Amino acid sequence: MITTLIRRVLPVAVVAILLGAVVRAQSRPPLGADGYFHLRMGHELLGGWSIRDPGHLGPYDTADWLPTQWLSQIGMAAIEDRAGLAGVMWVAGVLVLVLALAVFVVCRQTAAPLPAALATILACSAASPGFSARPQVFSYLFVLVVTAAWLATLRDGRARWWLVAVAWVWAPLHGLWPIGIVIAVTAIAGLALERTLPARQLARLALIPVLSALVVLATPLGFGVYGAVLAVGSRAQYFAEWGPTDFTEPYAIALLAMFAVVLLVGLKRRSLAWGQLLLVGLAGALAVSSARMTVLAALVLAPLVAEALQEFVPAAPGLQRREALSLAVVAVLCGGVLAAVVHARADDEVAPAWLDAHLDAVPAGTRVLNDWDTGAYFLWRHPQLALAMHGYGDVFTDDELQRNLDITRLKPGWDDEVADLDAELALVDPDTPLGYALVEDLGWQVIEADDDFALLSPPES
Repeated sequence: MITTLIRRVLPVAVVAILLGAVVRAQSRPPLGADGYFHLRMGHELLGGWSIRDPGHLGPYDTADWLPTQWLSQIGMAAIEDRAGLAGVMWVAGVLVLVLALAVFVVCRQTAAPLPAALATILACSAASPGFSARPQVFSYLFVLVVTAAWLATLRDGRARWWLVAVAWVWAPLHGLWPIGIVIAVTAIAGLALERTLPARQLARLALIPVLSALVVLATPLGFGVYGAVLAVGSRAQYFAEWGPTDFTEPYAIALLAMFAVVLLVGLKRRSLAWGQLLLVGLAGALAVSSARMTVLAALVLAPLVAEALQEFVPAAPGLQRREALSLAVVAVLCGGVLAAVVHARADDEVAPAWLDAHLDAVPAGTRVLNDWDTGAYFLWRHPQLALAMHGYGDVFTDDELQRNLDITRLKPGWDDEVADLDAELALVDPDTPLGYALVEDLGWQVIEADDDFALLSPPES
């Protein structure tokens, strides 16, 4: 009886607690900063912007750019039009719930409930920085699905042609779709090293990544889908999430634990095939490439961790009907609680009422020098403003991003760059170096301020 509880009931309880933690995370302010500018972009695309030739948000961003996640952004804006900000928050939260649940289901394909639950906890802990209201959650889901599919191919040698359709759907949702092709090539290289399949079969499998690379051209961006992805990568140096991974952070420590489980168990028992070993290597390359890629590394490793932990418990059949029903009930309950949570939080104040009221009254096209960190909210809430800074790096040239960085950090010549902006207002945190320097060094006048925001007018001269 106790053994049954541990092996079958405890894992479902663990997953339920995990899903509850996802719901609890929605107690933060309405949307993460990035969620707001995705909403703004979606409304612009719904309002007439061309996907092949999008516009600009103001005079401070002049890059030639293409949207890499246009379908997600349009979807977010359409949901907001029909269900408000609470609707966007709920859908974003449900996607994260689905991702966490999908990790467990994938792990259960090759492991009993308990090792699958432990692998899910580790994977979700390592991937937690990516659990936000952003289109990248679609990429996380697809990385998990593609990894599971190619691990199955490593076991049975079968070609899963539906992966080509996955690439076609993935490309308009988020710009990390090339990772799916990289996973495919990695798995095929592993099969080639194992020499268990004839060359003809390997050639058939190789058609999947080739066709995936071609099918993305059958999206509205056409050949631009490749250029758009490369352009995003060229600006990575300006954003912290593309910086090096800090392996002292809790999420990174969880990821290191995943590597340890897979490698120690696999190498000791010599149970890692070439394909699996190469996927571990790919996860390692992703983990060291940038902080953002640690999420992908965790999702690639999740089924391998479950398989490694399976070595220590008796084998069990795959996902059973009662187990699936229990998980479905938990997921539905969490979705219901999430609806109540986001309904209560959707109207939470991000900016003070006095500030929103003042900005509502300024003329369209007003040029505003603002803080980088808060730009996304004002980009969405006050679309009539021309903001100098926000986190949607695609629309800025490298020189414009460097300008924003120089101003924020008060680099030499920052005052000349501020003058060149010819801003009519400044909207800054008074406690930041920029907020202090504008008033004390350049003579900007305080219109109104509180502890978090100061609205300033330029000096008379």
